[in-house]
Amino acid sequence: MDLRGNPAHWRAFGCSVRGASHRRNKLPNQDALSWHPETARGAALTVAVADGHGSAGCFRSDAGALLAVEVATRMLNGDSDETFPSATEWLPGRIAEAWRSAVDEHLERNPFSAQDLEKLKSRPGVAPAQRARVAYGSTLLSVAVRPECILYLQLGDGDILLVSEEGQVSRPWPLDKRLLGVETTSLCSENALQEMRVLVQDGAECRPELVLLCTDGYANSFRDDGGFLQIGRDVLEMLREDGIEGVERNLSGWLTEASELGSGDDITLGGLWRTVEEPAGDVA
Repeated sequence: MDLRGNPAHWRAFGCSVRGASHRRNKLPNQDALSWHPETARGAALTVAVADGHGSAGCFRSDAGALLAVEVATRMLNGDSDETFPSATEWLPGRIAEAWRSAVDEHLERNPFSAQDLEKLKSRPGVAPAQRARVAYGSTLLSVAVRPECILYLQLGDGDILLVSEEGQVSRPWPLDKRLLGVETTSLCSENALQEMRVLVQDGAECRPELVLLCTDGYANSFRDDGGFLQIGRDVLEMLREDGIEGVERNLSGWLTEASELGSGDDITLGGLWRTVEEPAGDVA
């Protein structure tokens, strides 16, 4: 609430760009971005970002990432009879199960070719169904804001940045030291449920002005974590000065330049900016 008692509203924005190395090698963008509702504004919003692994054995990870963000936004917007405060108990299992089902359905409609099956043989000892899902391997980041709470979810690498009104940048949890180099936890792993991080915070006690979700191609374009964290303050300042439309006009160029000068990877950034809108019919 603001001083006049108006509800806080949120605006969603974001962009996904094909990495410089992917353009050179004629590979697709293997990231995905989604938000709900499509109006990208309101007191309740969800943003999801995913990064397909893109390795030789994960040759359908662009589809896997797209399925991941679709599943996350669906699970967090009414496709469940559970409540948000208990999400740490039910959400990881629901998302892991729904993603696997979505992958299985996609595979049924789009069977592997003989060449694809040869690629899968490189994983002996892995159950056939699990081996097939590895082809779709993807990470997942999602944030859902509601009047009463904020939910953060992460599986795999990438970053969720929280930016306070004073410009302080933090993360909802410490960095996972297991995620080194190309190693990452994933939706395609058998223990995805156990490795998924979920945090629910009281909306009245903890309301950042800005939340950013970034695939790892962005952080990997900076020399150190301090330089990367600076983007939180920079984006907040630009939102205040130029509005969300001004940021959206330039976002593709910024991310493309970061990929070209940095990681060469696909880069996706999704954001939630907290604003205050006048109630309908309010007269100044």
